Amino acid sequence: MLQMLILLAMAKLQEHVYEESSRAWQWAAAYAAVVAVLSLLAGGSLVGTLIGAALWGLYAWGYFALLRQVTDQLLLWLLVMVGGAVLPLLLVLKAMGAE
Repeated sequence: MLQMLILLAMAKLQEHVYEESSRAWQWAAAYAAVVAVLSLLAGGSLVGTLIGAALWGLYAWGYFALLRQVTDQLLLWLLVMVGGAVLPLLLVLKAMGAE
């Protein structure tokens, strides 16, 4: 849940505050670093943390880039912003229910 809130906050910041001075991959790298630190603080292994941070970074890169593409369409932007943050949670819940 904390990762989802951080993703939403970073999406809003990268979209409106620092739009012209940074790229989507830079925000994704920052998000991956935050996820890695949170994972290490929670007691995760180093290999698992690095793999998880890399996957989250790639996901965030696509998410932030897509948000920048739909900036001029408010309804679509809101749908992508909320849906993109909730999608990983839904996938995890579906995977847990499949077992």
